[in-house]
Amino acid sequence: MLTRRVVVAGVVALALLLPTAAQAGESGQGPTGHQTVWRGDFDGASGAWTVQTDGPAAGWRGWTFTPRDAWFAAAAALDERNQFSRARGVLAVADNGIAAAKGATVDGDHTVASTLVSPGVPVGGRRAVELVFSSQWRQAHKAVGRVTVAFDGGAEREILRYSAARISANGGGDVMSGQEVLRVDVPARARTAVFRFAYSSSRPELYWALDDVVVRTPLPALPRDARATTFQVFSDIQGEGLPYADAALDLLKRQAPGAKALLLAGDIISGPREETQEQQVQEYAEVSAALARHRPPTLLPAIGNHDRRSRVLTPEQQQANFVTFANRWGAGIDKPWYEKVVGGVPVLVLGEESGVAEEDKQQISDAQVAFLTSRLAYWAHQGRQVLVMKHYPFAWSVSGTYASPYGNGPRDFALEAIIGRYPNVIFLSGHTHWSPYRRDWSARVVTPGGHPDGYTAVNTGALAMEFAPSPDDPWDEDSATDRPESPSVLTVAVYADRTVVRAFDVLTGEQINEVEVARPAAVR
Repeated sequence: MLTRRVVVAGVVALALLLPTAAQAGESGQGPTGHQTVWRGDFDGASGAWTVQTDGPAAGWRGWTFTPRDAWFAAAAALDERNQFSRARGVLAVADNGIAAAKGATVDGDHTVASTLVSPGVPVGGRRAVELVFSSQWRQAHKAVGRVTVAFDGGAEREILRYSAARISANGGGDVMSGQEVLRVDVPARARTAVFRFAYSSSRPELYWALDDVVVRTPLPALPRDARATTFQVFSDIQGEGLPYADAALDLLKRQAPGAKALLLAGDIISGPREETQEQQVQEYAEVSAALARHRPPTLLPAIGNHDRRSRVLTPEQQQANFVTFANRWGAGIDKPWYEKVVGGVPVLVLGEESGVAEEDKQQISDAQVAFLTSRLAYWAHQGRQVLVMKHYPFAWSVSGTYASPYGNGPRDFALEAIIGRYPNVIFLSGHTHWSPYRRDWSARVVTPGGHPDGYTAVNTGALAMEFAPSPDDPWDEDSATDRPESPSVLTVAVYADRTVVRAFDVLTGEQINEVEVARPAAVR
């Protein structure tokens, strides 16, 4: 089982962040989660870092600070650099492939050994901290990556190693758009910690890239008697996923038996382009039959592109069919965007709607944008964790969203800019069909001008066909197999100080991934 926690990222150089009254639990809103000790992000803060590289100085030789897209452009071949979907803004990269292409000598007699060194991070009075960072590592022959910590100028202690050895943290292979969360115990009376990222390789190829480096306090262990409001989640049935619906619903009932709602992140039906009214109603009836066999909790769905793509029916007819289906299962809605408070947890659902003529608005009305703006501001002031669900993901967030089919439009940028102001948002999206087995199935996303801690994005997977990187076009995707290979479902448990999202494989019934999202303090 892979277990990862969400990074709290930001855009600040060395700083000790003291708790406010609300963060200390004095607001009457219950406990909050992580306290950020230091944000070492590279956007505007690279001067806080030191780079030590053996041998002659040359462009791209050793750790280099570079905008993400400039990194891609500097490479003669992408070599999967663009699959670092977590990456935004400025990165730190140690890239022997680019260095060699730019003229640096890299071979058995000219090893590149380069270390990225943090400033002293204040850790006095703490028993432990967590070092969190986004990481993309391509394993070259005999290449080694090491992360160490040293307290108060003392000896370095290794806390992570990437290498070709199977016992290494990377299992001997690549780390694609991953996130590392490393607990570091702090010695008594220690005052500062220095973290080092050391890269060593004699091969003129491949790389290590980093983003969103954060030092924070760890969450305490979750008490056994902790109570949560739970949700069942799945997405993208699309007809071909129907054979897995019974197993999916049964698995959700076992893993979240007391769930207050079932969230369905769109593409409920296959929706062929020539589908008639009778055929579309029948498709919804088939999904309803599967639901009826399992008596789920109240269904709260988002509308997907397959739910409204018939060229025979009008957008108004297809929206009405979606609303009718949702209300059959207790949603109580009159349009594709709405808010429900479930067990004290706000759930905001967004979606394309009929009657929006302007192309640049992407079928999202001004009223829907105003709704999102006002409701998120309200719930942030209350210090509540909020679930926001929309079928489409945002570009450069979760698995696959680096690919060209997921480029943001004008409305996407506007919606994400609103969501990015609020670290209390967990954004659930479907559409991609990329598997939650991947390391970047969830990500902490920091937007330009947004809150430095960002929001949490989660890919809900799919019951239908799995997608993966295209073997022919590095900026495209393709179906991974000739049938659904890893249909998946999620559970969401909202506790007083955190939310735990777990992903499960429908075929095996096993948990495949997990992320803990700390509840932030009220955002004023």
